[in-house]
Amino acid sequence: MNQEQITAKLSQINSKGLEATFSLSEAALENAQKLAELNYAASKDALVNAQDGIQQVLNAKDPKQVTEIISADALQSAGTQAVAYQRKVTKVMRDSNKELANVIEANIDQLQNGFQEWVNTISANAPAGSDAFLSTFKTVYGSALQGFEQFRSASKEAFATAEKTAEQAIDAVQGQITQVKKAAPASRARKAA
Repeated sequence: MNQEQITAKLSQINSKGLEATFSLSEAALENAQKLAELNYAASKDALVNAQDGIQQVLNAKDPKQVTEIISADALQSAGTQAVAYQRKVTKVMRDSNKELANVIEANIDQLQNGFQEWVNTISANAPAGSDAFLSTFKTVYGSALQGFEQFRSASKEAFATAEKTAEQAIDAVQGQITQVKKAAPASRARKAA
């Protein structure tokens, strides 16, 4: 195998890497667009709800009516909307992470296969007496493969941690909503007494 063939093989491996990068970029843009749409819808809903709440407060006849408007039920509604929004964001992120993980997996496999084919070609066409060089080259190649595997493992762990953190955030908000629900009847009972 001559230098031109080796360069062509490396170029082919690099072009496959670029294709994967473009694929990841497209997926990232699509997910950014989904998040922007979610944020727009959530902001719009929040403004409409705030406007309605302000209008109700302005139309109130006395302070007691104002406190009834700003009750635990109203706060619970806002919390429920926040949880629904967080769930949508988490779904987009989870889908994005799965897509990214699949692309990374495929890219790592593709790179490993390409490099293995390249090493095999070089080994098969190596001149006589280059055994020491080939041995060193294969050792370096083996280390590179271990790096790919470590990256694969680290990316899986990072995705799992991101999903777990998002779920914990949703659970925390839901726990706070539950506490507000429990506290509301006790607060009303004290006011009535």
